[in-house]
Amino acid sequence: MLSLFNNPFFRIIRGILIIVLLTLVWLFIFAAFNNSGSETNYEPFQGASIVFSVLSYLIIVFLFQYHKVINIKELIRSSYSAIQIKEQYVEKLIIQLRELTDKIVDHELKMSVRKNVSDLLEETRSVNNSTNDENQANHSESKRKFYGESGTVSSHAHSSQVEETKSKILEQIERDTNITADQSIKDLIAEIKESEVLVANQKLHYNEMVSEYNKAIYSLPLAFLRTTLGLFEKKSIYNLHLVSKSRDSI
Repeated sequence: MLSLFNNPFFRIIRGILIIVLLTLVWLFIFAAFNNSGSETNYEPFQGASIVFSVLSYLIIVFLFQYHKVINIKELIRSSYSAIQIKEQYVEKLIIQLRELTDKIVDHELKMSVRKNVSDLLEETRSVNNSTNDENQANHSESKRKFYGESGTVSSHAHSSQVEETKSKILEQIERDTNITADQSIKDLIAEIKESEVLVANQKLHYNEMVSEYNKAIYSLPLAFLRTTLGLFEKKSIYNLHLVSKSRDSI
């Protein structure tokens, strides 16, 4: 059923039927307010009902499109906030993991794990700062022009490298603590990995919302007024393929 509604031919037929219905409505309105005394010609000018029906249809479509775009913008904001909350939670878990390394008896292993946890925390904060910088760029016209497409690609590459580094460090910590570590450390590592999956899923959702928003603002007739209404194209902060790869590797 959903594919039928998205079918372009169905949408054209639906638009024509709505215009025909609106034409009949305008004919009824002109007949109700007819002051010319004519019993056959109710329109103020020839074809007025068709012209008014087409204009009415465009206004209705515009209002629906604008309402959809506003809703998507709110979803993008909430999705971004959710990403920040989840990433901050992961950072707190990593800080707890660093504190729990004191339970490791082997001094050499303790120092190795502590160094890896510190590196993991640094990489996590690097991702968070990169996310904040790009989000500010997407909401600032001057910064958006400064970053440009090449800056976005470069940032995606950096984000991918950081995610891969985080995954490798976490795997190393897990291997080091597999036998000798306290159970609480193992449980915390498992929780960090699960939280990383949740962050990756939320990033995918964010990108899907951005993609849907960009399609919506270029839909006619809204596209003619998008600049006037301040509806600028948004750039996805995260590369979908890279996020999927990172999520699958965790």
